[in-house]
Amino acid sequence: MQEKMKKVGIMGGTFDPIHISHLILGETAYEQFSLDKVLFLPAGNPPHKRNRKGGASDLERVEMVRRAIAGNSHFQLCLDEMDASDYSYTYRTLERMKAEHPDTEFYFIVGADSLFDFEKWKEPARICQAASILVAVRDHVDDERLSRKMKELEEKLGGHFYRLYSTNLDISSKMIRDWIRRKKTVRYYVPEPVLAYIADRHIYGMESTLEETEGQGKEKIRQMSGQYDLKKIEEKLEKHLDEDRMRHTRGVMYTAASLAMVYGCSLEKAQVAGLLHDCAKCIPNKKKLKMCLENQIPMTEYEEANPFILHAKLGAFLARQKYGVDDEQILDAITWHTTGKPDMSLLDKIIYLADYIEPGRDKASRLPYIRKLAFQDLDECMYQVLKDTLEYLSVGGSDGIDEMTEEAYGYYREIHEKRKG
Repeated sequence: MQEKMKKVGIMGGTFDPIHISHLILGETAYEQFSLDKVLFLPAGNPPHKRNRKGGASDLERVEMVRRAIAGNSHFQLCLDEMDASDYSYTYRTLERMKAEHPDTEFYFIVGADSLFDFEKWKEPARICQAASILVAVRDHVDDERLSRKMKELEEKLGGHFYRLYSTNLDISSKMIRDWIRRKKTVRYYVPEPVLAYIADRHIYGMESTLEETEGQGKEKIRQMSGQYDLKKIEEKLEKHLDEDRMRHTRGVMYTAASLAMVYGCSLEKAQVAGLLHDCAKCIPNKKKLKMCLENQIPMTEYEEANPFILHAKLGAFLARQKYGVDDEQILDAITWHTTGKPDMSLLDKIIYLADYIEPGRDKASRLPYIRKLAFQDLDECMYQVLKDTLEYLSVGGSDGIDEMTEEAYGYYREIHEKRKG
């Protein structure tokens, strides 16, 4: 029996800002087409809106979407376009999604007005091959004219176009921005959590309190004193990690800080390394491999065959290039937090173990014992964790074992045996 295909709607846009019409449209699509979920896809750098002066920053747009859809279990934030270094095109995003999720049918939501410009989009036929098009019907668009256009595009581009009947609300993001600047109320046009965020950060009325350097792929996130600004690093990370990964990341940061207090390690270095250890985790595996090749990051044969593990080395690279971290101890701790290595530094061991024992972890065996041991003897804890890890991998928990993990185990096993006498 063939497995039923998943049905996922995609609500794309700059969301500058997101407003209630976006949410109503997404909810209507979910109900009308029996979708499993609706992805809200903030545009990274769309070519048709390349000069958004006076708008919100990328980070702020993402946070507004996050706040707007919180509490709706079938709405999900998707950041696939936010990491694009070049202009983001819809056809590329949809083709990538289709390739990564062959068990899913995608439904791309557009307004009726956009339909009449659809042929001017980049590669419209490829968009139609990757997703069905849901056209939101508007009162001011003649129904007969819309029907003719949908039929014409289906015949010309080979796609499937369906009407999406939704409540007509004459609201646009541009209108919201203009009203805010003119001191007009936008209450009830924008969700309350979003409106509070706009007010708190003075978006659209004055310069944002969180400044980002335009046109630069990397950013030094430092305070004037030279200390790392953990709050800003965390805010930037939220744009690149999903909710579950962000929760794990915070757990590792706090656990690393606790271990640093016990063993006399730099508290700041432990927090920064813990916060950034998985900064490359949510990058698709093919892209991880490509980025490592492009930036000449050394890889073993095992890593090339299992690119999921490259998030550690790539994470160290991004920590330096994107987050302004130039401390070699922090970068090393990020590099080795997954495989481990022989003779790890104090910070290396703290991050490796914090990743293993943070409060959100619940799958590994002997966790209560390991957690207690981590605060008593780091080297013995390294031995026990590496032993458990290799035992798990050897019975089918993964495709092969990284050589560096085996070398790390050999090193800490020797320390363990010497202590036993």
